[in-house]
Amino acid sequence: MRLVTWETITTPKFHGGLGLRDATVLNRAMIMKTIWRIASGVNDEGLWVQVLKAKYLSRANFWLASVPARCSKYWRAILLGRQDLHQHVRWIIGDGTKCSLVGAPWHHFWLKFKQATAAALKLTIADCIDQQTGEWNSSLLISALGFHAALFIACVHPIPPIHPHRTDRLIFTPTNSGSFSFKGACNLIQSSPQPNPTSSAIWKLIWKCQGILPRIRLFLWKLTHDAVPVKSVFARHLRTAAPPCEICGLGSDDAIHSLFFCPKAEQSWLNSSIGLRVHALPVHIIPLLKLLSEQLTQHDFLRFANHLWALWKARSKEVYEGKRINVQQVSSLANSYTFLADVGGYGLNTRLRQMQVQNHHEMSICLQGNICRLDGSFHNNGTTGWAYTLFQDEQLLQYGLESGEAMSPLHVEALAMLAATKAVYTVGWSSAIFLTDCQVLANVINGDSTPESVDWKAYRDLLDILVTFRQQLLFKCYFVPRARLQMEHHLANHARINNLTAVGFSFPTFPPI
Repeated sequence: MRLVTWETITTPKFHGGLGLRDATVLNRAMIMKTIWRIASGVNDEGLWVQVLKAKYLSRANFWLASVPARCSKYWRAILLGRQDLHQHVRWIIGDGTKCSLVGAPWHHFWLKFKQATAAALKLTIADCIDQQTGEWNSSLLISALGFHAALFIACVHPIPPIHPHRTDRLIFTPTNSGSFSFKGACNLIQSSPQPNPTSSAIWKLIWKCQGILPRIRLFLWKLTHDAVPVKSVFARHLRTAAPPCEICGLGSDDAIHSLFFCPKAEQSWLNSSIGLRVHALPVHIIPLLKLLSEQLTQHDFLRFANHLWALWKARSKEVYEGKRINVQQVSSLANSYTFLADVGGYGLNTRLRQMQVQNHHEMSICLQGNICRLDGSFHNNGTTGWAYTLFQDEQLLQYGLESGEAMSPLHVEALAMLAATKAVYTVGWSSAIFLTDCQVLANVINGDSTPESVDWKAYRDLLDILVTFRQQLLFKCYFVPRARLQMEHHLANHARINNLTAVGFSFPTFPPI
């Protein structure tokens, strides 16, 4: 089901499309590049050029040759594609030894001599100039072209355009350098539409606003083209009646109602970080986005886009999975996207990545051997515990264990990470390596994963951790197997079972569980 036309998709981004190239345009541009390489002489020594010229151009000029009845499809495409290129190329005359007098585009009337004789096609500009006087050789022009054609050339160019100290050169006029440009050829074939002042600002904001994830930009683009996959869009394509909204049943199940004017969506927007009141907004998406682009700053538009995406995901889960929309969950997910964009996107540890450290040992040397190991223990009966250990140069510096309330195993790991972070600051470390057996936690802390994979109840603790790391950039969180964290695992189990909270500075004497 094609929700957006291919013509719209191939339109440039700032005119409402995605900037993809049409395959037909690409093919024509590639043929133009081949024609350029044959006609300009930049690849005369190439075997493929020699073969084509020997087979098809032994008795004809390239620019004036007719399409033979029997030839390869490739050569036929080359000859038919000359029309795309010849009006955008021109010979810059030097000594005149390479440019044909009547068979090359060095003046605007060269096609008038298409019926020239074979002898005339072999003449170059240098051949038709008297070497003694530097003027046209009138008798040679008249014998080759006839009186009227010779007079025509002499009137247009009374003085031959010769520059003896340079060679003839074919230039591609759309470029400043004169060299062929594949992108320029594509632009010549596929002309861009005239920009619409009403929507130009919207496209610029969607594609240029800093911090918006690519999939959210694409979602905004779909929304502006009424291509968000809601049931009213499918009904329109299937030519059936649009169903009512599956959340409230009060309006049609279209994107503008589902994401803005549905009571659940309106409540979500009031609870958002920008406190949007949707009843004052236009009921169509283009005027709505235009109004927001004029009234919101770039950072507020980032918050708007993130909340819109979080609301869409929550609505999809309710419609297709039966999970009720939780307004707090939507706001928490949107705030997480915004927070990660504020602290540098999903590359919080940029300085560490620039160091190109490959393993734990090299990182330990780089960060002076400050290692923090942590683990959590979660049981279905509601008891939880977590623990951490601080090692400096392979010597135990401190350990801690704590028990409390958590909503999920990931929440326990986040609490362990938060306790470990506070301990790192307490001992005065400026850098550390964190080791955990929770892959999701490591991915989120390192910025390799989006908050969608995180249980939303653990957001507050994870955001507290990221706030702490915002002040301290030299860190890395590694995922390691549980076998590497046996001590922390035992400590976390003790904290959970015995409801303990303790801090120690030497190896604990707890019996193993």
